[in-house]
Amino acid sequence: MHAEQHEITNTSCISASGLVKRKAVLVDTLINQPAGSLLKKLSQQDIELLRVVNGAEGLTSIIEKSQPDVLILSVDFLDAVTLEQLISVNKKHPLPVVVFARQHAPEVMKTVVDAGVSSYVVDDVQAHRIPVIIDLAVVRFAKIQNLNNELQQTKEKLSERKIIERAKGIIMQQKHLSEEEAYSQMRKSAMNQGQSMGSLAKRIIDVFEMLG
Repeated sequence: MHAEQHEITNTSCISASGLVKRKAVLVDTLINQPAGSLLKKLSQQDIELLRVVNGAEGLTSIIEKSQPDVLILSVDFLDAVTLEQLISVNKKHPLPVVVFARQHAPEVMKTVVDAGVSSYVVDDVQAHRIPVIIDLAVVRFAKIQNLNNELQQTKEKLSERKIIERAKGIIMQQKHLSEEEAYSQMRKSAMNQGQSMGSLAKRIIDVFEMLG
């Protein structure tokens, strides 16, 4: 069954206080339970709701089209379908994810973290606390993203260094040069051709392997 979707026509991104609103998509499985619905509480805060749905089906597509700053979920607990959707979102369109749940499910916490959930709040929450929880989740997400980017850059540099070392070894062997001479020749060639050392090294290795 497809999730019921509600279009939010309010397009203003500036609150009465002059602060920029965070844009959010809300998945509220408790929306038909007024006592448990998060929608009313969010409407009282400086949050612009782009879309409101009552289920996680098709969530990746919704996030892609809406481009929110944060994804908010209000659920009894995170079931397998919702977790699968969150994992898909985290892979394709990573963003801060805040979960408000009625039940704690310790057996799925590792999956929750792997799915990119930035904040997981159990039990009811007062309306005035919601912006703080969301802000902290956004900051935590940004920090994790920065760490992941730094880790990826480090991996790429190490990989490039290995490629350069291999190419340098090929030059040393083929031209009977010292390590310093081979590196100097590679650097000069890279500069003359307007290439990075990594790109030149890959080309040297490709030619070497092609010639056997």
